[in-house]
This record gives sequence, structure tokens and C-alpha cells, in this order.
Amino acid sequence: MRKSTQKSILAVLGTTLLAGAVGCSHPAGRNAQQTEHPEDVTLKFIWWGSESRKESTLKVIELYRKEHPHIHFETESLANTGAVATQLAVQTSGQTTADIIQADYNFIYDYINRDLIEPLNAFTEDGTLNLSDMDKSYLLPGTKDDQLYAMPIGNNSTMLIYDPQLLTSAGVPVPQEEYTIDELYQTLKLLKQKIGRPDFYPLGNMIDVFYYLRARGASMYNKEGTALGYQDDRLMADFFALNKQWRDEGLLGGSSAVAGNDKNHPIVSGHAAFYSVATNAVSSLSKLAGRPLKLLPYPEVPGGQTGHFIKPSMFLALSSYSKHKKEAAAFMNFFLNSEAANDILKGERGVPVSGKIAARLSANLDEAGKEQYRILDYLKTRSKPIDAPYPSSHVVVSKAYELALKQVTDGKLTPEQAAKQYGEQAKVYLGGAKEGAGK
Repeated sequence: MRKSTQKSILAVLGTTLLAGAVGCSHPAGRNAQQTEHPEDVTLKFIWWGSESRKESTLKVIELYRKEHPHIHFETESLANTGAVATQLAVQTSGQTTADIIQADYNFIYDYINRDLIEPLNAFTEDGTLNLSDMDKSYLLPGTKDDQLYAMPIGNNSTMLIYDPQLLTSAGVPVPQEEYTIDELYQTLKLLKQKIGRPDFYPLGNMIDVFYYLRARGASMYNKEGTALGYQDDRLMADFFALNKQWRDEGLLGGSSAVAGNDKNHPIVSGHAAFYSVATNAVSSLSKLAGRPLKLLPYPEVPGGQTGHFIKPSMFLALSSYSKHKKEAAAFMNFFLNSEAANDILKGERGVPVSGKIAARLSANLDEAGKEQYRILDYLKTRSKPIDAPYPSSHVVVSKAYELALKQVTDGKLTPEQAAKQYGEQAKVYLGGAKEGAGK
């Protein structure tokens, strides 16, 4: 590993938010009595996700080892992306980073920019990693300076999930696609009137602020990641005001934390009718709910633009510290291109980037499983290119945003005061950035 990365490693540690995470280390394919032969290789693989994701991933590893018994795995399954970023920072400081990393679009560039991720071009050129069945545009988000660093597993977007059964029983029609934010508001009010339980919120969490800004022709950050992507504080003030109004009217859930994809999710438990999620969550949440759930694009903002985008749901990346890079790349290829492996994975990590795999799964999925394919097909002509990845100071900037929003909903600041406060704090945090985290 390059010695020049040591100072950068400290920067990773300094900018990574230490989040509480529940994780487990699982040695797969090895037992205490097994003797390691000289040709044996052990690969470490880290990811985040639900228990069902862990189970399917371990089954794929077991399948791979039937044909490659000399390849052993040590796996680590964590709760969320923040937990993986935290664990990577700790492991990087000790040069013990996992060989194969399930990575998020918004943190992987911190590691790419510090030479902690191995370019994959050598493995695509020698055929270890087969890209022949993948749309080349899907590879761009993981590419920097013509080098492929992060291989997309699948594609997704962010929008509303809803329970058709709940709306039907309440006698409330579902908004038609290409509806407005006022039409959503009217639907939420009607749901609140029809379902009078105090623990029921028609909208479990707010529509994504990044979407809202994009729909009004702006963005949260500029392309360089050195400033906010808007100059008029009115944009953020309007969003803060909308949050407060909907919370005060009992239409919006009180917690800003994103629910986990488990049985306690507000959509699964019936405590919300709509919830903002990544589109690939629809299959697992439908399974937990025991009924098919549906996806609905975010509402249009009057006078605005489309704010939707299609993004890599997550990547597979190869650590520069890995001592078994070719073997790791070969497993990544199996994970992405094997029909048998993907029959197990079922596109739960997003619509697969392999065209053949995506078509195969789509043809055999149930109603809930096909939903994310349907909605991404809808977005192909109704979305804009994805924003640049978050800047390295995103963690502290997002904390300033959350504080400003809470001060509004608690009645301590007006939306205008909070928007100004957030803008001033973000300017300080972002002003020191030398370059963005993007390509």
C-alpha cells in the first residue's frame, strides 16, 4: 500500500461519523479443524443490509465454494452504510480492510481519492471481470479518470412506497403518477381524516430534500463540493416550512431517522401509508408485510423540473490492501454475472446491471418483485443525471441541516431564520474543501 496514504487515512477517520452499528463477523467455508493448504485463499467481504440479505449472500458464497473449494471467506454484515463507512475507517488505519467492499455512491469516493480502492481495469481487460452484458452508462458513476474503481451491483432510485391495501380500505384513491405536491397534501389530509389513530401518520417521513431542490432547478451541493448548490435561501426555507406545516397537522411522522427494513417499518406495521425509500426496498418490505406494496414517484413541485435520478444502488469495490486481488475480482464477477447466484439474490440490491440477469429475474419475479423494474423503466425518460457524490464534509453539513430543521419543527426558529443559519454554517464547512468527491 502506498505510504502517501497515511495522512489521508487520518482524514478518513476525521471525517467519518462514528455511528452505532450492529455487526457480526462470520467465517464462511472454514472450520477450526480445517488445515489451510498453500494454495488456499481467504477473502474478507463486508456489506450492510437486513438479515435476509445476509442469508442470501452467504448462500451465494456457499455456491461459489462448491466450484472453488480453496477459496474461503470471512464475512462481516453491518446494519447500514454509515456502519460500513465507520468500520472501513477503523480497518484502514490498521491496513486490515476487507478485500471486497459493498460500497455506497456517496462514501466510496473518499476512498478512491485516497488510493485505498484498486482500479478494476486490469481485470476487465484480462476477462476476470466480464462487462460485456452491461450498459456502459451504468459504469460511469464508479469511474474516475477513465479507471473503473467501483462496480455497480444494481440500479435504484428514491421515491415513495405505499400500501395499496391500506388506502383501499380507507377509501382513499392513490395519486396518479405525475401528480403535484398539493395533490399529495390533499391525499394525506384525507387519510388522516379517515384513519383517526393517534399513532398513524399518512406520511412516515418527508420526501427527500435533495429531490426537492433538484425539482426546483437547484441542488444541495455544487459540482465541486465546495459550496451549496443554490444561492437563494428561500428554497430551503420553503422546504422547512412544508415540514413544519405537515408535522403540525399530524400528516408527517415525528422521527427524522430512516426506518430499517424490518417488521417494525411503519409501512409494514401500518403506522404510515407512504414512506420515502430506496426502490430496491420494495421486495423485502412486501415480504415482511405479507402483501404486495407499490412505488410512487415523488410529486412534482409546481413550476419546477424533474428531480428524479437513477443511481447505482451500491457497488462492489476491491481494497488496495487486498493480497488476493484477482481471486476477489473473480468472485465479484460471479456475484454480478452468475445466473444461479442471482436466482438466490433476486435483485434485492437493486435492478441488476447485467441485462441478461435483469431480464431473467424480471420474468420470474412475483408482483412485488417486479415493482422496482417497472418504476425504473418509468424513470428512464423522466429523470436527470445523478448529482456528484457528497463532498467529504457532508457529515458535518448534514448535521447542521438536521439541527436547523429540528429548530423549525420545534418552533425555535422560523423557516427563514433556519435556512439562513444553515446556509451560513454550510458555507464555513464547505469552504475549506479543495476539491469535490466526484469524478
